[in-house]
Amino acid sequence: MARPVTVGLDGSPESLAAAGWAAHEARSRDAPLRLVNAWPGPDQEDLAPGREAAWRHWAERALGSARAELDADHPDMAILTDQIPGRAAPVLLAEAERAQLLVVGSRSIGAVAGFFLGSVGLELAARAVTPVVLVRADAHEDRQGDVVVGVEPGEPGDDILEFAFDAAARRAGVLRAVYASRVPAIRGDAPWVVDVGLSDAREESEHALGEVLAPWRDKFSEVRVFEEIASDSPARQLVGVAAGTALMVVGRGPRQVGFGPRLGPVTQAVAHHAACPVAIVPQR
Repeated sequence: MARPVTVGLDGSPESLAAAGWAAHEARSRDAPLRLVNAWPGPDQEDLAPGREAAWRHWAERALGSARAELDADHPDMAILTDQIPGRAAPVLLAEAERAQLLVVGSRSIGAVAGFFLGSVGLELAARAVTPVVLVRADAHEDRQGDVVVGVEPGEPGDDILEFAFDAAARRAGVLRAVYASRVPAIRGDAPWVVDVGLSDAREESEHALGEVLAPWRDKFSEVRVFEEIASDSPARQLVGVAAGTALMVVGRGPRQVGFGPRLGPVTQAVAHHAACPVAIVPQR
């Protein structure tokens, strides 16, 4: 059996939205869907005596309700459920090692502020060995729309681009490859010198982006690709094009050691503010 698409389910609207998104994703991958709830076990000191049974009963109801709804929508799909004692982040990090994809919910905190990526979501996005997708409960999603990928020529990105091209191919959609970088301030030069410099910089960027995408265009020849060059903050540009997008794909480097989970500044900004599902792909 294929490795599953796994969802962290806690009964919240965000996790239910994540489960719905993951079900469609599992179907497109011909993979089983796995719903996982982590609940405090008896060895956890902060769980008051007698509450373990109540917590487990609530978790069973949340899993059962979600599965019943998904069974109705996807009657031919293999749907697995599991309750695992332990804290959510360690449980789901272990689950990620056996999954194609890990999907979790992310809560909206207002149109201006963006979305809330809690400590569990942050740790999963920063440490999971498999791609993590963050799904918003109240964000409009077009599953057959464009896929956007943030590209940084010169940086390792094969895992990120393979994920993005595959996602676009399965959606029969367009892949928008976005390369954004700030143009350094130019002072003291004549206007025509500035114009030539900016034109040369853009040509170099277009050439670099084209070279990075070329082998993936050959491998996924059915995918239509639009290359977008922007003289702007990469984070601002990616967040700006997220509205109406089926999926945003960004990357992170190998897992880091040290204190606390960390994402790069661009990935973290997109995770918190992009108004669409966001896939965070670890680059090996």
